[in-house]
Amino acid sequence: MLESLAARLVPESEALALLRRAFPEVPLVLEDLNRMFQIPIKYVKNLNSPTAADVLRGMNADLGVVIGTRILKRSTFAIPRMGCINVHKGKVPEYRGLPPGFWELYENQKEAGVTIHFVDDGLDTGDIVDEGSTAIHPIDSVETLQRKLDILAENLLLRSVTGLARGEIRRRTQPISNLKPKTSPTRAQRRELENRRSLPRPVHHSLRYALKTAFALLVYYSGLFHFIRVWKKATGTNRVCVILYHRVNDLCEDVLTTSVRRFAEHLIAIQKYFAVITASELVDRLRRRAKFDTPTVVIHFDDCYRDVYTKASKVLVAANLHACAFISSGFVGTARQFPHDQDISPFSLENLSHDELRRLLDLNFEIGSHSVSHSDLGQCDDRTVAEELTQSKKDLEAILNRPVTLFSYPFGGKHNVRPGIADLVRQSGYQAMFSAYGGYVNHRTDLFNIPRIGTNGQFRPLDLILEIEGLSLGALGRVLKSKLLNTELLTNPH
Repeated sequence: MLESLAARLVPESEALALLRRAFPEVPLVLEDLNRMFQIPIKYVKNLNSPTAADVLRGMNADLGVVIGTRILKRSTFAIPRMGCINVHKGKVPEYRGLPPGFWELYENQKEAGVTIHFVDDGLDTGDIVDEGSTAIHPIDSVETLQRKLDILAENLLLRSVTGLARGEIRRRTQPISNLKPKTSPTRAQRRELENRRSLPRPVHHSLRYALKTAFALLVYYSGLFHFIRVWKKATGTNRVCVILYHRVNDLCEDVLTTSVRRFAEHLIAIQKYFAVITASELVDRLRRRAKFDTPTVVIHFDDCYRDVYTKASKVLVAANLHACAFISSGFVGTARQFPHDQDISPFSLENLSHDELRRLLDLNFEIGSHSVSHSDLGQCDDRTVAEELTQSKKDLEAILNRPVTLFSYPFGGKHNVRPGIADLVRQSGYQAMFSAYGGYVNHRTDLFNIPRIGTNGQFRPLDLILEIEGLSLGALGRVLKSKLLNTELLTNPH
């Protein structure tokens, strides 16, 4: 009930429309297969019913492809001329049954497999068409491993259908096995796996999450959100919120990642309530000490992830919005991995190429520096900091053939930004420096200490607009903490 109320802010139809504009070549829902490729879609209540068999015969199919459905009877799977193949996310015969990925993790395997096999009367016992495996990372969860298996399955299915159509694939009989098929794990087994691998439990199942949702709904639907906006306009106290993303993809699920659909929802919510300006426009207004007439947002990305080009830029263009990407120049065109990803992501994440970085300029992006190596500059001496600043600027300007004047601080928490670094940034030829420890921007904000607020896919659109407006529990907590700290300093000046 609470979740459905929270979701009303951005209707599914609006998100789908934006994603279709962003990725016109990609079918996003089942009906798109008919709209884009004229593939007929038939609905039946029971795939093993006489009605389903009649529909299937009427299609005169050469091959059936079975993905994630119930066990089919011979009266159904034998109708296509060549029979049916099943996409089984598990290695056979060891991992017949379900669910995908769970038992491989539970049994401490080093890899998990996908098998494309013909359907027969048994459970995942038919002749093998193709198979493959993917490595299990030490921090893989069931969900991340299933995403890896999804990618592997897609590639194997394409190869299998193409090979069968061309007559290039020879079926292989499965080895005989007395192993029992896997079944759905018990709650105790799921909890054991979570504890053994230190896997995070779903946030949305917690009491804290429910209370947070209830608070957000109260603030929004009570009218407080709208009242505060009217009050800020009347008193001339509108602010800017610089929101920081890192990557946009449908692989990872961590504090640095936003899914493609959630990113589209964010942009729709932002456009409903806020003006969006570029980072350069923000810097220009701060230089002139100009006040902001409307609540405003600036969109940033840090690091060097390729999905900023392949995913995020497409959605931004479709929404006609601008952003700024701050790039660690030493990662451009390389296979280097950011050290922080080793702790939070089981995926090997690609970096932007030189050409993709240049193309971002034509896709509503500005480019800024994020140092060369993404080092914690607060732990570096002045000489190293200066080298990181100047070399990154030179690298990026050589790639882009234009000035790079904006800098965002790696590990931009308050404890990371030590005294003196802002002066080094200024001396290196930058016009502004952005941090990442939260807070808002007004016309008095220091150009070399511009705060940003990090966001990710765990923020629903409702959570995000409250965060931007300063009305989320987190934002209110930061204000309270700041006031308590200031009070303590006044009380105990020494």
